[in-house]
Amino acid sequence: MDAARELRELRRIERWLTVNDPELAAMLSAHGAEPRTANRRGTRLAVDVLGAACVIIGALTGLFVLVFTGVLVLMAGACLHTMCRRRGRG
Repeated sequence: MDAARELRELRRIERWLTVNDPELAAMLSAHGAEPRTANRRGTRLAVDVLGAACVIIGALTGLFVLVFTGVLVLMAGACLHTMCRRRGRG
């Protein structure tokens, strides 16, 4: 596909979307995007606390499954922190 044909196709899709779902079209064409709620500071903190609690409780009780689950949750928290810093929001 050449660039001109792709551009025409994109414009056709934009016109169709504007007619069929004007709210979505307005939201997509807005300059600033809404902040995502899945990676807010409170969510990251809750994931970190949950992971640390699982590791500590698992270590105290000797339950490897709980320690393993806590480590997985902490890794997910690390991913959330990394993605937040990559977007420039800390």
